[in-house]
Amino acid sequence: MDLNSGLDYFIAISGFLIILVSFGWNIYDVFLRKSSHHTHSDDSDSVIR
Repeated sequence: MDLNSGLDYFIAISGFLIILVSFGWNIYDVFLRKSSHHTHSDDSDSVIR
């Protein structure tokens, strides 16, 4: 892939960051649900949804 253009470079970095953020958010969400499982998670889920 040719990254000479600034726009191509920006698109490549943006896509890479989006993938990293979504992957990190999935891990954070699973960890958050596991850690809050013993607390009143049903009430918080109903409030969020």
